Amino acid sequence: MSLPQRRGARPIFLAPLGIHTRYMLATYLRHILMVAAALMTIALTIDLWPQVALLPGSGPLVVLQIVKLTALRLPDLLPPFLPFATFLGVVWAESAFTESRERMLVWNSGRSPLLCLVPALLVGLAMGASLFVVDALLRPAAIHVQIDEKLGREGIRLDRSQRGGNHWIALQDGLLRAEIEYGPPVKLRNTTIYKLDSQGHLYEVDTAASASPLPGGRWLLQDGRYWRADFTDQGNVLSTGPTGQETESPFRSRTIVMALNDQWLHNLGLSPQYLRLGELKTLSRAHLVSRDAFGYRTRLQAVYAEPLLAVAMALFGASLSMLFFAYRTRWIALVGVLLAGYLAHFASRAFSLMGEFGYISSVEASWVVPGLLLAAAAGVLARIQHKRGLGIRETPKLIS
Repeated sequence: MSLPQRRGARPIFLAPLGIHTRYMLATYLRHILMVAAALMTIALTIDLWPQVALLPGSGPLVVLQIVKLTALRLPDLLPPFLPFATFLGVVWAESAFTESRERMLVWNSGRSPLLCLVPALLVGLAMGASLFVVDALLRPAAIHVQIDEKLGREGIRLDRSQRGGNHWIALQDGLLRAEIEYGPPVKLRNTTIYKLDSQGHLYEVDTAASASPLPGGRWLLQDGRYWRADFTDQGNVLSTGPTGQETESPFRSRTIVMALNDQWLHNLGLSPQYLRLGELKTLSRAHLVSRDAFGYRTRLQAVYAEPLLAVAMALFGASLSMLFFAYRTRWIALVGVLLAGYLAHFASRAFSLMGEFGYISSVEASWVVPGLLLAAAAGVLARIQHKRGLGIRETPKLIS
């Protein structure tokens, strides 16, 4: 016995991951990669051209060094531009989609604007994951290869085998002047430590040929001298004894307490974006008497917020395009949308800088802009829904 068959058309289901979504996702990715390639071509040309003279060898060897340096510089140059490239690629794809009349076809099919944002969400997630891998993992690894091989301008400038001259470092209870051997293990050379009392008076000076860190916030000084004002008038450093002469006591080795983070010393001079994720987490929680603490905390929050920023830029670009490029692309609307994307990119960089200098908290510096962009995309989507008359109930009029 044959089963009864249904009559009529097949039922229609919402397909957020259907053919249209896959088609738009591939289009977005293609345009984003083209924008990113164009931006990186310009950035790499500007970055590598002055460094060619610094590369060793000649002929084919230089070509190989250029190729290697290009691969190592790419993770450093790409992350700041990737969210903006995501926005530009989405807007470019949406504009082409409108000009080919495909957008009108989708509108006439009754597809919800919310479902039209699914490809933008997916491409934002893909770009966000890629951004995290490149920025948090590949970027520090690439710069450390350059440093170890002294390759290129950054590798020479950040060479950790050189002491780099004297450094003046603020302490919780004084001041330090020393040359730093970055190590590991880190070591101080030609060290002078000035200690102040609670009233800001100089009461002790330690000089040593070298200083090495010990557990528990202690440092081992070797081959030096120390002076201590142990009389009542500690603030008068011109008279340290009954005869008015300063006296220093030599020592072969001496242990002192000095609150100085040796991991921070090891990475001194390296920008926060060049630190490995584990080191960044440790230093962001450490108590540092330095403005570097703001940079470490802001950088850590930025690494976590960057994937959300990429998602927000993709959704923001797609929603603006659906609002202003619904039926045709007008150049005034296109310029306005591109300007909005650039302002979003500029705002993210400006907030990051304010966080690094301590003007705002690291959470505000990293999460405010993505949050605002998501809110703006939601507002634009509500506007599209209103213009299309969706979700609006008209109150019936009474006939008198």
